[in-house]
Amino acid sequence: MVARTTTSLWDRFAAFDPGLMRLTSAMRAVLGTAATLAVLTALRAPETALVVGGFTAMTTSLAISDLHPRNQLVTLGLGVPLSLASLSAGAALTPYPTAAELIFLVVIHLAVQARRFGPRGLGLGIFGFMAFLLSQFTQARADRLPQLGASVLVAFAAVTAVWYCVGPITASEALGRLRHAFDVRLHDVLRDTAAMVATGQDTTGQDIDTRSRSLQDRLDTLHASVLLIEDFLDERADDTEALLPHLSRVEVAAQRLAVLAVRAMRTPAARNDLAERTARQRLAQRIRALRHQPTVGTTCAAERCAEAYEGGPANRPTGSALVLDCFPAVDELAEALRVLGPRDRPAGRRTPPRKHASPTFGALPHRDTDTESLKRRATRQAFQVTAASALAVAGGHLLSPHLWYWAVAAAWVVFIKNESTGEVLLQSLRRLAGTVLGVVFGYGLAALVGGDGPVLLVLLLLCMFGMFYTPSHAYWAVTFFITGTLDMLLALMDTFSTHVLLLRVQETALGVSCGILAAVLVLPTTVRRASDEELVGFLRVLDRLLRTVAAGSTNTEAPTSWVRAAHDLDQALESFRKACLPLTHPLTPQRRRRHHVRHLLELLEAGAYHARSLAATAERLPAGHVPECATSLTAAAERAHETVTHLIRVAGHGPGAASHMARPTAVRALSRLSEEQRVRRNWPSLEHRLLLHIDRLDATLTALVRALDPLASDPDRTTVVPSERADIPLPHGPAQAAAVSCAVLTDRCERARAG
Repeated sequence: MVARTTTSLWDRFAAFDPGLMRLTSAMRAVLGTAATLAVLTALRAPETALVVGGFTAMTTSLAISDLHPRNQLVTLGLGVPLSLASLSAGAALTPYPTAAELIFLVVIHLAVQARRFGPRGLGLGIFGFMAFLLSQFTQARADRLPQLGASVLVAFAAVTAVWYCVGPITASEALGRLRHAFDVRLHDVLRDTAAMVATGQDTTGQDIDTRSRSLQDRLDTLHASVLLIEDFLDERADDTEALLPHLSRVEVAAQRLAVLAVRAMRTPAARNDLAERTARQRLAQRIRALRHQPTVGTTCAAERCAEAYEGGPANRPTGSALVLDCFPAVDELAEALRVLGPRDRPAGRRTPPRKHASPTFGALPHRDTDTESLKRRATRQAFQVTAASALAVAGGHLLSPHLWYWAVAAAWVVFIKNESTGEVLLQSLRRLAGTVLGVVFGYGLAALVGGDGPVLLVLLLLCMFGMFYTPSHAYWAVTFFITGTLDMLLALMDTFSTHVLLLRVQETALGVSCGILAAVLVLPTTVRRASDEELVGFLRVLDRLLRTVAAGSTNTEAPTSWVRAAHDLDQALESFRKACLPLTHPLTPQRRRRHHVRHLLELLEAGAYHARSLAATAERLPAGHVPECATSLTAAAERAHETVTHLIRVAGHGPGAASHMARPTAVRALSRLSEEQRVRRNWPSLEHRLLLHIDRLDATLTALVRALDPLASDPDRTTVVPSERADIPLPHGPAQAAAVSCAVLTDRCERARAG
């Protein structure tokens, strides 16, 4: 019982924190800081050196975001000379406040410019900024520079010793933790799916909608695990080509089973229908059995199971057609799990490893990002942050000549990983809310403890742990723990007072106000523009995916990269979702736009599902295989051609009519997919599966056009006349037709944004 409870708790931790990355980062920060303070205390270092060493040890965990242990060590090694140089410059300029502030603005500009090099550039920028800020916080002098430099070296040495001597984590162990998180989240998906199937006949439609939303959340967390593993594999230098296609196949099979289960449960069944109840109970048992042993498979192979269903009445389950559709999906998932091991690579296509864009600074962000676009964004944001910091310096001096850097820190941090004005505003509100709550919490805790040094030190380390363990999307909580850590530090330094805490809130409010003002006035980027850019990026990646599938189906020599392209599409969707976050937030006052954006996200998620399934199905085809269903391909190409014609027809309409459209009903992607028409084939071949997903992807593109342009939903404007079709050449296949659809839709979005 104890072992089972311990395993269950460990699984919950793995599901909440994939790969235990946040837990590892928090433990490293706490242990590294504690080791640094212990060494410096043993060396009888002064208080300023203790602050410098402890702050540097904490910054290492804040700045390093690499997933691979080797890349973490590289970033850590590059941070040592950068921190020393920045600290030396700040200490040398401390007697000259004006010069120090001007150089600080230069450091800020360079630190933001470094973001063009991706995550490692962002981390190195944090090292440089924090070291200079630390020199101003401690009022470091040039004569104390050797002592402070030694503290920095002790901090890096202590952190390195903690990371790589106390419980070191190898690349295989980190990947194993990520795969364990994937397994746990897959367990959750299968558990919820089995529960829905078992109780579906005895629940109402509202209960099924609630379970469907819960299952959608489970699928989202499963998908996040796959993306995290893909990011980790991008950082590895060895050959890991077998794992990612298998994970993608398992994810697609689990999603397909969830879609079919929701579709079956939405169909009403008589309560006294014994055959239907028996079929659902049997299906739930099969799913539960699959959940208990997810790495070896518990059923027969997919081909043998399909033959069993076509056998006699003793082997064929009875029930409604929608319930019977779920049994082959269970077998498909079991077959995918059976070959999940990285050494069990099926004879099929190979996925080449992704080429990194920068050998010095590692991989660029999570998708095939345009380098020039990344440079433009970094340059634009560098000017914004520099302007905000200059305003914060001027205003901070008016509030406090000695603590002005708090306002600069607040103005600098609200721009991290944010692009549009709406994102900066949302981040600023979270920063301010977390600061106010943290001040109240820190004041009460420090007053309760008094001046007990050891207790304050323990509380400081606990707040530091909370800072790193809290998920980044809950930024107000991260800021809460940051402020609590600062409160404990001030209490330890005997500078804790109500005036200082109120000044902390005022400086933070000033800093975020300067950030918002700079985001609005200096090279502003609105939420609409940022979301339009990400939508165009999504469509371009989708276009490349479809072209890759179309070209790869007849390519017998070059290895394909369909799964990689599908993951690039997923990353593009995540970028669009983040860009639209200010519009989808519950506190957004523009309710009509919020529903509209949620409707767009629903369509894009459904399209991404079909594209992901298309890539996973195409990956299973033998190399050089050409589909034989020529008639069906021609029909699908004709339907895609009509969609392209309709897209060309609405491409000239501007976005002005969007404000007059009726508020759409936004549902989750799982609900939308479950409402698609049932395929009257219990076990379609891979070729028919390709046709199915291309056809439904084309239908999703059509719905997307109608969502972007309300005039497209007018019945009088949806008919394609022969005269308009005669001038447009027919694409050679459904993939090509859908690719043209994406290209036309991309052009329409670009025209709308330019207008």
